[in-house]
Amino acid sequence: MLDNITISEVKTDNEFNDAIKIYEEAFPEGEKRPIEDIKRNIEENHEKMFIAMDNGVPVIFSMIWPVRDSDFLFLDYIAVRKDYRGRGIGSLFLQRIFDIRENNDFNHMIFEVENPEEGDNKKQRMARIKFYRKAGAKTLTGFKYFLPPRNNNKSQEMKLMIISRKNIRNVSGERIQSILSEIYTHIYNRSSNDGTLSGILGDIPESINLE
Repeated sequence: MLDNITISEVKTDNEFNDAIKIYEEAFPEGEKRPIEDIKRNIEENHEKMFIAMDNGVPVIFSMIWPVRDSDFLFLDYIAVRKDYRGRGIGSLFLQRIFDIRENNDFNHMIFEVENPEEGDNKKQRMARIKFYRKAGAKTLTGFKYFLPPRNNNKSQEMKLMIISRKNIRNVSGERIQSILSEIYTHIYNRSSNDGTLSGILGDIPESINLE
């Protein structure tokens, strides 16, 4: 069945609506962004929406942002249609992400994963990390990372992971500082002087190991 999967950037209103249906089904309310914010990121920040199809059936939705002046992509969202989960489609998508024409100039993809040591849904969080590791992802170590607070809630601690087409074991702290600053300002619309961001950047070591 996986031989029939095609991946492309969303270009039409129909493709957008198909992708949003998967998004709405997959994420709880607390993790969703307003559709208007998604459209704004596409139009103003050049974030890209991708969709995977299985013989014409939309099965994966993803939002990916090319981080400016780098060879990094930021995986904002990925979701697999409910009745297609557990078939290896998500891992296949992540493994093929650099083969898509629009992403040929990029070598790494960074993304946020919920910290399994926080919250009540530890089993679900561990399953997500296992899913990403199956696709070759490694975890950035040596510092703590937090989402910016939303709706007067406190910052949520996350893990940062990387999928790379190169077999890297570490990455420079300066490089990650630059990428996280871009993510905070362009994806989360935070000031470059944001307190949460400043705390993260100040904690990043000179060299970050990947495990």
